[in-house]
Order: sequence, then C-alpha cells, then structure tokens
Amino acid sequence: MTDSNQYFWVVLCKNHRFHSRQNLFFAHKIPLAETDAFLSPPALDDRLKVRCDDCGQEYAYEPKEILRAQLDSLGSFTPHPLFRDC
Repeated sequence: MTDSNQYFWVVLCKNHRFHSRQNLFFAHKIPLAETDAFLSPPALDDRLKVRCDDCGQEYAYEPKEILRAQLDSLGSFTPHPLFRDC
C-alpha cells in the first residue's frame, strides 16, 4: 500500500469569507514548501507575503503562522521564494 501524502509547510488563507463557501469547517491551506514529519520550521526573521492559489488574495503572515500539514501529492509544485534555499 503506497501513501500519496506528503508533508508541506503551509499557512492558512486569511480570506475566510471566500473559503467558507467551499468548506465551512476547514481553512484553506496554502503550501509553501515540501518538508518531512520531523524537520524544524525554517527560521524566518520577518513576515512573508503569500498569494493564495485559490482566491488570489495576498496576505502577510508571521513566522509563527507557518504550520506543517500532510497533503495529497501536489504534482508540479513551486516552493515559495523564501523556502527555495531551505
């Protein structure tokens, strides 16, 4: 049995009004970079701006808002520029 799930650093989109129409109980996760189940979060000194892949809105996020999530395989995925060298 193969597992098609992978771990990603994500932020939760702040455009709650748009995403609550799609799923009332879960926030939309925006993947930033691939990771594993054990790696520590990257050390970021400042806020980062992220554009949602679904609603298109861009918001600023604090480093403490970065979460690890297990998602289905994304296929072709481009990491956020701040995570390309991590």
